[in-house]
Amino acid sequence: MSHVKKSQFRDPHRWVVFGVISSVYFLVFFHRVSTSVIAPNLLATFHTNATALGFMSSMYFYLYALEQPLVGHLSDVLGPRKVVGFWSLVATIGCVLFGLAPTVGWAAIGRGLIGFGVGGVYVPAMKSFAQWFREKEFATMTGLFLASGNLGAIVATTPLAWMASVWGWRSSFLIIGSITLMLALATLVFVRDHDTVIAPLSKEAPIPNSRSVPSRGSVLRVLSSMRFWVLAALFLGFFGPYFTFQGLWATPFIISILNLDALRASGLNMLIPVGFILGAPLSGWLADRILHSKVDILLCLLALMTGIWAILALGFHTLSTRGMMVLLLAMGGIAGGFATNLWALVRETTSGSILGLTSGLLNPFPLLGPAILQGWTGAIVNRVDRVNGIYPPAAYKNAYLSPAYLMGFFTLTHTILSSYFIHHAKKILII
Repeated sequence: MSHVKKSQFRDPHRWVVFGVISSVYFLVFFHRVSTSVIAPNLLATFHTNATALGFMSSMYFYLYALEQPLVGHLSDVLGPRKVVGFWSLVATIGCVLFGLAPTVGWAAIGRGLIGFGVGGVYVPAMKSFAQWFREKEFATMTGLFLASGNLGAIVATTPLAWMASVWGWRSSFLIIGSITLMLALATLVFVRDHDTVIAPLSKEAPIPNSRSVPSRGSVLRVLSSMRFWVLAALFLGFFGPYFTFQGLWATPFIISILNLDALRASGLNMLIPVGFILGAPLSGWLADRILHSKVDILLCLLALMTGIWAILALGFHTLSTRGMMVLLLAMGGIAGGFATNLWALVRETTSGSILGLTSGLLNPFPLLGPAILQGWTGAIVNRVDRVNGIYPPAAYKNAYLSPAYLMGFFTLTHTILSSYFIHHAKKILII
């Protein structure tokens, strides 16, 4: 009876853990989309073109994506505190190098180090929250966590544009590097890997002191799961176009379409993370308390996002400023709901002992899309000559919007056809 009473309460230190890691995650989204706002500054500073800019920006996503299996493995072995803390130190070095870069090549190296560093946050965070919070709380906490990250995406729009205009983009990134260093030290000092006060909540939470190394058989079993590849396809198809648009071309596109200056265009771009912040926790709460069927929620959100891409691809030339605002806000809200419920579905179908491994194997897929698309779209945008230093609307239509719509349509079709495996297949990720 005493164990039941104790298990009804959790160590309040879990909110310290959540707050510190969420603060670090703020910087993950900041860096993910910051290139979009300072793109004109980078083009002017390095005397470069869209092809080189797209390659430089994509380095964040390549290193972030490629390291995820390692990050997942180390999250299971070393624990979330060490991974988040030490990887944030690498991100600090990347910020400094990016801010001091003499050429676009050095900026690409700095951008890559930033991507590598912040790539060690999300997976260990999921591992940590799975140990500190109940399963029925997980979708809500994931939504709040994603919302905190998108606060960083908001700061990477108009506030960053203002900082770049006042202090310069270089000084702005040196300041961000200093903040990253402080958060890395805070993680190492204040974060604990698990609740040391009470016992785990029966079958809801993994064993706190577990540091077991996943066997090769566990890895092969996860990779041979049809459910795993359905989830991976959803991550890749949904977030590839989304992060490419938000993280690189949204602000230049808005400048070109609506004939706005960079500061006002970045203000519209801010609506994407605002929508994400609203959509992520709301959808998580609805999934935990009311709707329960995460698969049905995902299918509805995917259909709505396909409609967004259709409007952007086929009717962007008719959009007014108000119409663009509504569209961008809706895009962010849909993406927030999709991310929250998809990761909650991963949590429900994965045992705690390999949650870090499975998350690490899945987490590259949302980043592989923009890693490829940013460089590819940059090369196609560059085929159209700039007018007064700005790429015209035709460049963006040819390079991105139509392929994004087709990707969204393919992803929707693929999800409907494969939803059987999510609804009915045996939970073969549970080991």
